[in-house]
Amino acid sequence: MATILDVARIAGVSASSVSNFLNDRHAKMTPATLERIRSAVAELGYKPSSAARQLKTGHSAVIGLLVPSVANPFFGEIATAIQHAAQARGHQVILCNTYRDPHRETEFAEELAAFGVRGIITGSSLLNPRHLSDLAAKGLAIVAFEGNAALSAAQGITVVSTDNALATTLAVDHLVGLGHRHIAYVTGPLQTAARAARLNGFRTAAQRHGLDGSVHEISLPPNEYGDDMIAELGIDAGLAIARLQQRPTGVIAMNDLLAIGLAAGLREQGLAIPDDISLVGIDDLFLARLMNPPMTSVRQPLSAMAHAAIDCLLDAMGQAQPVQSRIFLPELIVRQSTAPAMPRKPNGRG
Repeated sequence: MATILDVARIAGVSASSVSNFLNDRHAKMTPATLERIRSAVAELGYKPSSAARQLKTGHSAVIGLLVPSVANPFFGEIATAIQHAAQARGHQVILCNTYRDPHRETEFAEELAAFGVRGIITGSSLLNPRHLSDLAAKGLAIVAFEGNAALSAAQGITVVSTDNALATTLAVDHLVGLGHRHIAYVTGPLQTAARAARLNGFRTAAQRHGLDGSVHEISLPPNEYGDDMIAELGIDAGLAIARLQQRPTGVIAMNDLLAIGLAAGLREQGLAIPDDISLVGIDDLFLARLMNPPMTSVRQPLSAMAHAAIDCLLDAMGQAQPVQSRIFLPELIVRQSTAPAMPRKPNGRG
């Protein structure tokens, strides 16, 4: 296998210059030197030794990714996007399932730091990330996916997120544009900054459209299984909505997995989507396009967000000053699960 000395010989530079190149210390190197080293690395297929680097620096070219549970396909998509982005920057990813438990998040972060990991990404920031602030103060770089930027900045944590309040605003505006005046919003327990922002966005949009007296907010009960049970709890919520005395004509779910469960519960009660109820999800999972009918959803630009999260994390790992948070705009993807409103039917039956 090629060594750093082989790269130096082919590039016509010293081994220390190659080392500086591999460790992103480019400030004092000319473009011509950088290009010669880059070409030599590519020609030889050189891969630096992770073990040697860690022995020398005490740090590993590995980042930690803490997600609630990959049982939720959304976090599987996040993990895949972040892994691709990390590998493009020469880093690998260790995945940990935290089940939204702050103690477990802290334990994982501490263990990763003990193994030389200098940066972690939290896949869904809890409502208050103060349990990680001590680690951030000690030099661990932390980027929160879908966090509260202002609150997290005070804790030394960078946020990369979609505008979650805008996500529900887009959903409400879409349904109102189709003539819906009686809309329900179904959410899980407000454990995360994203869920709180989406609920606030729904409330603000409903108020702006004058829907104050004709909206339903349905909160799922807390449960020990977390993301593993979101679809099942969505079924229960769908059954409850179908039995309402004055049933809404449109329903917005806090995420696609919940919406899939809602659709199943509504079908069990003999209701058709969108003929009886229009349905909107959030996240635009690949499953949304596979539903029957395909589901209208609010898309998060996960690939762009993943690359931004890796860039922010590596920047934070390489410098002392705070890295600015980045907020991305969601996009409404209209499919066949939403249609113009029909007159409401009492007792869920007409």
